[in-house]
Amino acid sequence: MSGAGPTSFSPSFGGPRPIFSTFEGPMGTPAKESSSITKLFTSPLASGRTTTVEGIRDTSEAEEEMKDEDDSVFTYTLPDAPIAAGRLRDWQDRKRTLKFTLPPLYNSGIAWIDGKKVDGGDQVPIVPDEVKIFPAEIPDSAYSDEYTKFVVDSHELYRALSDADQIGEPMDPSENILPKYATTFLEILDAARRRIFDERLSEAYVVCHCLFASYFADPGIMRAEAVMDWLNQYDPRPTTEETRDIMTTPVPYDEPGFWEFVQKLALRGLFFQCSNCLKEAGIPCADPESKRALQTGTSILETAPKGAKAFEGHRQWRARAIAFGEQCTKLSDARLRRGLIALANILRGDSDTILALSESWQEGTAALFLFHDPAPSRLPEYYQMAVAEFPVDLTVISEAGCAAIIAGDIPKALSVAERLDVCVAAHIADFCDRQRMLDDFYNIETLDLPPFRDWLFMAHAINCCANPGTWFIGVAYLKDTEGTAGLSIIRESITHVYLDTEATLTELLDLCKELQFDTEARQIVMAWSKLQLSRNQVGSALEWLDSIGNSLEIRAITWQLLESNLLKGLTLPDAILQRYLVSPHLCPAMIREFIAPYATYFAFKGHLNEGDIVEAAQYLASLIQFGFLPGRFFGALLGELLPLIDRSQPRALPTTELIAIMNSLYQWEKDTRKYTEGIQFLAKSLSATREAAADMAEDDWRVEYGNVSAKEVIKLVRSKLVTEVSRAYLEGV
Repeated sequence: MSGAGPTSFSPSFGGPRPIFSTFEGPMGTPAKESSSITKLFTSPLASGRTTTVEGIRDTSEAEEEMKDEDDSVFTYTLPDAPIAAGRLRDWQDRKRTLKFTLPPLYNSGIAWIDGKKVDGGDQVPIVPDEVKIFPAEIPDSAYSDEYTKFVVDSHELYRALSDADQIGEPMDPSENILPKYATTFLEILDAARRRIFDERLSEAYVVCHCLFASYFADPGIMRAEAVMDWLNQYDPRPTTEETRDIMTTPVPYDEPGFWEFVQKLALRGLFFQCSNCLKEAGIPCADPESKRALQTGTSILETAPKGAKAFEGHRQWRARAIAFGEQCTKLSDARLRRGLIALANILRGDSDTILALSESWQEGTAALFLFHDPAPSRLPEYYQMAVAEFPVDLTVISEAGCAAIIAGDIPKALSVAERLDVCVAAHIADFCDRQRMLDDFYNIETLDLPPFRDWLFMAHAINCCANPGTWFIGVAYLKDTEGTAGLSIIRESITHVYLDTEATLTELLDLCKELQFDTEARQIVMAWSKLQLSRNQVGSALEWLDSIGNSLEIRAITWQLLESNLLKGLTLPDAILQRYLVSPHLCPAMIREFIAPYATYFAFKGHLNEGDIVEAAQYLASLIQFGFLPGRFFGALLGELLPLIDRSQPRALPTTELIAIMNSLYQWEKDTRKYTEGIQFLAKSLSATREAAADMAEDDWRVEYGNVSAKEVIKLVRSKLVTEVSRAYLEGV
């Protein structure tokens, strides 16, 4: 786990693997349960199996050979990790235990080496080099930049579709906008798979393309054409090499595989190419009948019905192909006769010929659909005929998905798609839901499960919420699902979003307001205020705490401000805090109340730096006499008096103030706890001076008294106060 690597866990692939094992069949096995938030809902695909997050396991040297057996295992790296790569067995032999802890609001925490043996027993001594803190984060399926772009683009299309279409009654085909958006989504997916070079995403593209061709074909083409287009892109035949081997010879017709090549072109619906092949092959026509038959064949190929009106003209075109076949039976050239009859049988949709010439169930199904009868309702029938000759290879996930689509088993198809890419599965489920294709599968009145579409969107949203760049996208999907499961996921994850900017904070708080997440809103504000404090933006932190009425935190911060200045000397406040100190009327009431002690001390220092000793002394005296002043600060504030009650300068305080301060000193000394805390804090303050004398301001009182003990400072203050009172009486004031 050690060595050079990213600063956080990052898997070595473009997008996340599916987090739910749902496919029932040879390709999938039930996964173990997890205690994560994903247990909030159950997959309607999994026959009651609880949703699960795949685990992560370390691999020792002895286990390296097992890596290829399960490609769902993730590999993560940590910078400077305590367990070196390939040294897990050595770590185990040394009986160390690696422990970690995480903060309540973020996924980033710390890890450390513990000497306690895993099996109990005695402590193992820890060497000095092992006494250090390591970074630790919750591993997640981090999206690559390219996959994030795919997720973002998909969501933008989803929002546009949602704005243009409301799920309701089935649409009139002429008004159906889904094919246009389906084509756009397919283009987005195609671009993503070409950028990312991920095999799973490419297989998901095949399944998605098959479903869209079968059910969301462009109204401008026949559905059978769309299915054949899918096949020709998925499994192009004839290949470029096969075409070159035949058509670049001097006389293509003389090649042994010529008619097989022509038949494959026809079988794949490549009519224009097939016609050109017949024209340019150098076929000898020894008699007029052969020439007419060849011309008839090319004419039929070139006039194959296409487009929106293709279905209406198919019957007439097929009748021409039947007549063409009968014409060819009279040809005297046996080779030409056999070749053209086979071609005519393909064009008229003869099932025996088509299945005999096909090489796969996909090819047989698509050819029967295109040539026999392109009625969409017959597609499952053609599939059954084809798989009787060519069984489906269920070990190829995309093939299993396409088989389910062609057979009309949409839930099974979406199950397979989810195994390949949950983002793709969720969006094609949304298209199916809008087309009302899932109504017969799911009945919300009889099944205690979320709608099919919602379940997949929740699965996708969980992945989105685990990645900083797509968290809000995940929330948008969850808000669009029915029931309370989506809201529960938002509620649990919203306090873990990294608050990188105030804009993110505002967006989160707006979401909390919309969803009535009052407790979570307070937690987010608390996290932001702590972040602002770490950036020395105290004023901003106070403002946000005031917005949620957190008086306890505001009071704690204001006392911390005073403590910090007493220890380190006066530091310049941030812009917001400076505005409040200079213009108290601009300060919110709660902040104004709690910031008063610090503001008084700040004013004291300001007048002191300006040389206004009398005014400075008045502020300091009022702070010392403050009834709610914590006892630990009293001694340090008394020390601040020393330069003001020196005989070398005019008197700064009247007799009444001097006596009041002496009375406060007496009361403080009577309270053992306050006195002890005050002496300890004063000693700490004096010690800070000795440790950082070079950084102290020249007018800091501790520069002169830094080597005096805390108790001696108090005695000295008391002595000088008595002297000042005597001086006042002698001067008659």
